[in-house]
Amino acid sequence: MIYLDNAATGRFKPKSVYEAMMNELSLSANPGRGGHAASLRAAAEVERARQCVKEVFNAPSAQVIFTSNCTQALNFAILGWMRKYKGERSKVICTAYDHNSVLRPLYALQGEQDMQMKVIYPSKNGEIDVREIAENIDDTTRLVIATHISNVTGKMTDIGAIGRLCRQKGVAFLADCAQSAGHLKIDMQAANMTFLCTAGHKGLHGPQGSGILIIKEGESVLPTLCGGTGTDSTSLAQPLSLPEELESGTLNTPAIAGLRAGMEWTLTHLLEINDRIKAFNAILASRLEKQERVRVYSPQESVLFTFSIEGLTSVDIADMLDEREIFVRAGLHCAPLAHKALGSEEGGLVRISPGVSNTPRQAYAVASAIEDICAGK
Repeated sequence: MIYLDNAATGRFKPKSVYEAMMNELSLSANPGRGGHAASLRAAAEVERARQCVKEVFNAPSAQVIFTSNCTQALNFAILGWMRKYKGERSKVICTAYDHNSVLRPLYALQGEQDMQMKVIYPSKNGEIDVREIAENIDDTTRLVIATHISNVTGKMTDIGAIGRLCRQKGVAFLADCAQSAGHLKIDMQAANMTFLCTAGHKGLHGPQGSGILIIKEGESVLPTLCGGTGTDSTSLAQPLSLPEELESGTLNTPAIAGLRAGMEWTLTHLLEINDRIKAFNAILASRLEKQERVRVYSPQESVLFTFSIEGLTSVDIADMLDEREIFVRAGLHCAPLAHKALGSEEGGLVRISPGVSNTPRQAYAVASAIEDICAGK
């Protein structure tokens, strides 16, 4: 069996992640919801993880919010920020590379307030042109959103250039780093991000059920989830101080502990991780570029390898690989506008996303399997 769907959920977890999670499960207590020693110990573990997030993303003064996944983080940021402008005309600029976790909240907002949604499509070389973003910023623009690495092709967008533009224009900037976190060093301050959203269970090698929203110091959003926070319990109104404002209910302390351990391990092994993944994809590219029926959509040095085979849908290809116990992702990858830009809406694309535990031997085996499919074997 060869697992190659790490862009959806990373399979490999370092031993330290298991140990951190088992420790929290064996010492279960509700962090910040009691004054006893067990609750305080759990709260300290959560705070330890917050500090780790700040160090990994160079956000020493920011607020760190733990979520269930990147989708929840994006919803908290987008809905919580834009609803502050309800009652006035507003605009959000996003890109065709954005995931439905961005597009659907924006679509929902259009139904409840006077908000324009401007989508920037990639140029012929697949890049998001920062100049086109600049041309579309006006007095009503409240937020610019960009996906750092496309979950469809692995194409990278220059979030540093977008951040500098947003600083110059005085517009908030949200970066979706679900696919880049754990593969690139991300500096929230240097990129002038107002919001950084990412998943814990992909490149950061944490468990499912973990996500991160980082909010720039001094900024705030309206809460989209209300409930118990362990603070100001006499008030029926949701607390308006972070992180409690956005962390209603019991936190997933085992997942948070596992995420912290995963981040620490990933930061230490960053070069090794990327070298192995890019070597895997280079083997695929060298073999499959010789196949006339194969079209590769990912740029060189990408952490993803996305392709199609003439005459077959992505689901057909994935099913054939599944029969060979090779697990990949097929379809539209929850990013419909990216496929519209690529012209692949009808059949979708096959995405191979290796991880640190995948080997060159497996890459050769996968390439051979795809060659066999092309040959009708």
